[in-house]
Amino acid sequence: MQHRHRYKYRYIFDIDALLRSIILFGFMGLLLWLIHTNQLTLYINPKFSVLVETAGYLLFPLGVAQMLSIIQPIPFLNSPHRHNHASRLLYLPFIAILALAFLLPNNTLNANLVNNKGLNSQLTAPAPGYELPRPLAAKLRRYSLIEVTDRDYAEIINELQFFSQEYLGKEITMTGFVFRPPGITKNQFSLVRYVIVCCTADALPYGVLCECKNGEKFKDGTWLSIKGVIQQSNYEDKVVPAIKITSLKQVKEPQTPYVFPPNQ
Repeated sequence: MQHRHRYKYRYIFDIDALLRSIILFGFMGLLLWLIHTNQLTLYINPKFSVLVETAGYLLFPLGVAQMLSIIQPIPFLNSPHRHNHASRLLYLPFIAILALAFLLPNNTLNANLVNNKGLNSQLTAPAPGYELPRPLAAKLRRYSLIEVTDRDYAEIINELQFFSQEYLGKEITMTGFVFRPPGITKNQFSLVRYVIVCCTADALPYGVLCECKNGEKFKDGTWLSIKGVIQQSNYEDKVVPAIKITSLKQVKEPQTPYVFPPNQ
């Protein structure tokens, strides 16, 4: 007759499982918090929000699975389970990232970084034979007043950059922050927004040269809403598009300071 062993069990506390569950729930909470406080657009294009939210919810069952293994029964006959404490150092980068994400304020890209990334005015014209896509050109030619919105910001700035002669004399309204590139006069500044295709890592500053009296009184980073007339001006021995400002007002930084080109 086969002898059956009846093992007695004891319970152990698995600190590794606890740490893993904290990290998983921490990242889930971080992602969902960014979405529901409308701060996710400070990091990525809104078209990826659904994917990020889905990823956040998928972390929930993984976190639950780790929580269920925090207290584990093992037979007394088994040898004690030993942990490699050095391996727990692997969790430190994840915990540090979560701590920084929750404790540090969100900072947006500002005028100080424009020089590092380079304004769109430094872009060269397309090579001969290449036709630049111009989805708004026909519509903009019909308008006497061009209103630059967040949705069409990048496309309109590209139109002014490469085809400004087609819009000379038209009125325009736009909002952005002040940046003074080297070599401008005291009454000139660029009005800029950051354009993001995927995430802030690929953010590019797009702007247009503006001219107005007492322009030097506006510091870099000051947000302005302007109205003016499209013209051309000289900058660094080149003819560039410019806006002769007829009215302006200082405004607060928008809740969503970046602009995102529409899906093509």
